[in-house]
This record gives sequence, structure tokens and C-alpha cells, in this order.
Amino acid sequence: MKKDLVNVSVLAVLGLTACERTLDVGENNAPTVQVKNSVLQVRTRGASGDGATVVYPVAVYVFEGDECKASQTIGDEGQTLNIALTEGTYSVYAVSGVSASDYVLPSVSNALTTSAIALQEGKKHADLMTASATVTLVDGGTNTVTLGMTRKTMLIQDVTIKKVPSAATAVTVTIAPLWHSLTIGGTYSSTNGSSTITLTKQEDGRTWKSSGSVYLLPPSSKPASVSVNITMGGTTKTYTYNTSGELEAGYKINIDGTYTEAVGVNLTGTITGATWLGERTISFTFDEDGSSTSGNDNNGGSGGDTQDFPSSVTRTKDATCLP
Repeated sequence: MKKDLVNVSVLAVLGLTACERTLDVGENNAPTVQVKNSVLQVRTRGASGDGATVVYPVAVYVFEGDECKASQTIGDEGQTLNIALTEGTYSVYAVSGVSASDYVLPSVSNALTTSAIALQEGKKHADLMTASATVTLVDGGTNTVTLGMTRKTMLIQDVTIKKVPSAATAVTVTIAPLWHSLTIGGTYSSTNGSSTITLTKQEDGRTWKSSGSVYLLPPSSKPASVSVNITMGGTTKTYTYNTSGELEAGYKINIDGTYTEAVGVNLTGTITGATWLGERTISFTFDEDGSSTSGNDNNGGSGGDTQDFPSSVTRTKDATCLP
């Protein structure tokens, strides 16, 4: 019996010792917790001038170095974000017009500045804008940053094709190649996208027009192409025109084309940034034999500057003049 009592005592002592050792190890390795007692306030505004209204919601991402620390959404113009952070230097990025119902938004855990904010299947781009800033927060302080947004889309405002043969059953216009998405950092991502705009036959039976404006990201490479696709009798013939000039974000674009028996399709286009980037108009005409251009800048640019838009006209392999 005495021997058994000794064994029990020894085990009890060992158990207490092991328990104490475990507690000591835990206390020595306890991490230092940083208190988020600094506040970053974020507001957004459009650029000066007309047509500069920011499209909401605005997705805001805050990075410390390469690590995303926070992500919040500004829901309307009057809202100011208050983001609790520890003291330090942060990079703030904002992308406007990217609702979760239309776009795939990276989460905080996997977000990088190069992460794409891509359209969901079947959705259309909004009037996207981006902004960024670097801010430093001190312990217990508040820093307010107002982000001036920059437009990242162009607006295909109107597309009209006139004198189309009455036998035509469909007319579309395709623009390519286009950037496919934006990144959190405000750069473009994923090349070789395209957009096809479906036109509707008008009452005269010979004019086809787009039903509304379309926001698109700009071309991902030059030259870009504008293709007119006319379907008759179950056969679609495509007329493709290369445009080496600039289809830029921030400009409104009108495309006007006329079908002629001799040359197929003769297109006239206008690019204007009257309420976006200032008064600037570029007019161009082109057909299957060549093109001519003229430039006009009313926003303090170099007068008489001839725009190379487009420099060449090409026809796709199967594109022949319609009968």
C-alpha cells in the first residue's frame, strides 16, 4: 500500500510540472496584438466638368505593402467610409460602378493590386472609373482622403448603318480587340475581348440603329477593328475596317455607315469628348478602296493636327460586295 501511495504522489507531481510547463510556454509565445485605433476616412468625387458623376457603388481596397487589409463599399455619393486600421502607410484603391451583382469582386483574403474585377456572364460594363492614393496613419489619428476618379471606359453612343438592302434580316457591328476587365490597381487586364452591338431595323426598312449607348473598355492593341456584319438569305457578309488611330477611354464615339452597291459599306465616324475630356472631334470616312481623315481639336490642342484614323481599310476573307 505504501508503495502505491509513493507512485501516485510522483505522478501527481509530474502532472503538475507538465501543466506548469505548458502554461509557461503559452505565455512566452503570446503574440503582441496591435490595436486598430487609427481611422482612414475615404470619399470619392468625379473629375471636374460635365459628365463626371461617379457611378456607385464604389469598391475600396486598402493595402499595406502587398497585403490587402480591408475592403469596403461606398454605396452612394453622400457616404464616407471609416476604416479602422493600425498606424502605418497604406495604399488605397477605388473602382466605381462595380456592383456585386454585375462583377466578380476579389475578397480581402485573396486580393492583389493585379486582381481582375471581371464582368459576370451576360452583364454589361458600367461607366467605370478608378482612383488611388497613399496615406499614412499615426497612432490614434484620423486621415481623410478624397479620391478623384478617372474614367476608364469609352462610350459607344450611337451606331447607324443606312441604305441597307431591304432583304437584310440582321445587322451587327463588332469592335475588337478590347480589354476585358480592370484590376484593383486601375490597370487593364485580359486582352482580345470584343463587343458586338446589335442594330434594329427602323421604319424606313433601310436604316439600322443601335437601341442605346454601350460602355466599353478601350482597345487592347492597335489597330483596332470595326466590323459591319449584314445577314441576308441566311448568309452573313462582314466588312472589317482597321483603325490605327486612338479609340480612347473618356471619349464618346458615334459610328455612321452607309451601304453602297459599288463599295459595300462606307462608314463615317465621330469621336467626341465634349462633356468628358474636353472638346475634341475626329472625323473619318473609309470604304473598301481607302480612307481619308480630318482632325479638329477645340480644347487647346495643336490646331490643324491631322489624325491618322483610320490609316488602312481591310476586308475580311469572305467579305464581298453585296448584290
